[in-house]
Amino acid sequence: MASGQIKKLFIIQILEILKKYSDSRHPLTQQDIINLMEREYGSCCERKAVGRNIDNLRDLGYEILYNNGFYLVEREFEDCQLRVLIDIIMASKHISKGDALEMSKKLTNLSTVYFKNSVKHLNAIKNMDHHNNNQLFYSVDILCEAISNNRQVEFFYKKYDTEKKLTATSDTKHLVNPYQLLVANGRYYLLGNVDKYDNPTHFRIDRITDITIKDSKRKPVNKLPDFKNGLDLPKHLVERVYMYDGPVALVKMRVNKGIIDNVIDWLGKDIEIGEDKDSDYVTVSTRTNEKAIKFWALQFGENVEVLEPPGLREEIIKVINVMEKNYKD
Repeated sequence: MASGQIKKLFIIQILEILKKYSDSRHPLTQQDIINLMEREYGSCCERKAVGRNIDNLRDLGYEILYNNGFYLVEREFEDCQLRVLIDIIMASKHISKGDALEMSKKLTNLSTVYFKNSVKHLNAIKNMDHHNNNQLFYSVDILCEAISNNRQVEFFYKKYDTEKKLTATSDTKHLVNPYQLLVANGRYYLLGNVDKYDNPTHFRIDRITDITIKDSKRKPVNKLPDFKNGLDLPKHLVERVYMYDGPVALVKMRVNKGIIDNVIDWLGKDIEIGEDKDSDYVTVSTRTNEKAIKFWALQFGENVEVLEPPGLREEIIKVINVMEKNYKD
């Protein structure tokens, strides 16, 4: 490569070195930069060229300060932000181990070499529970394209059987109208509609395989009775605690004050809280999916009593009676 062309690369090389090796606690002298350029790129650069290119980077908007050496101040992500993103990826069971490790390493490389010391726990990902659906990101790409272009999709949907194997729920693909990708309870879902029905359905994206886009237009979301006024995503998420499908109803419960933090954490702040004659309890009213709230209430045992609607209360009583019989037997 000609000498002039090599010199044109100096500004890029210096920027990359500042990104990788400098911060307020690790400033780089001009000689440090020269040594790193030679080691990383095999470039031979003079002090004047280093200073000139740093001035050019400043002119381009990069915040480079000097304190016993040069360091890059502003980055795409702060280290604390990268740490949060990496921890979220590591905890996401729907991402395969290989993909989770690759993504985490890419995020790590957005900071300095010193940041790597704070994320040594990346090695623990090999022992964490992650699904092995390598089609996840392909499915996400296809779904995003279909949603953007207002198209239907077809795919197989799988669930675990008693032999711990993912097995298709049908012999033929599901024809689905895709509307929104969403995250709930640490899972990645597609909110869609199986074309032959009129109700919304939630599909775990990590359980979707062999997805293809159809030429046919998807069903408008307002054609579904649940979304006749349009899709209100925040409201939809609050009403479906566990992403169960089915009707939404006004539910009234008697709740121990000691778990009110859990109630708000799960059901949101858009609930009505009223006084109860027992000072240790309050009444909570909210619109939510009946099937989901049944299991939600059961997990809190004696701390939650569903009062209304009567049909839901009766269902919970039946479950409790069966549980009592099981444990007595």
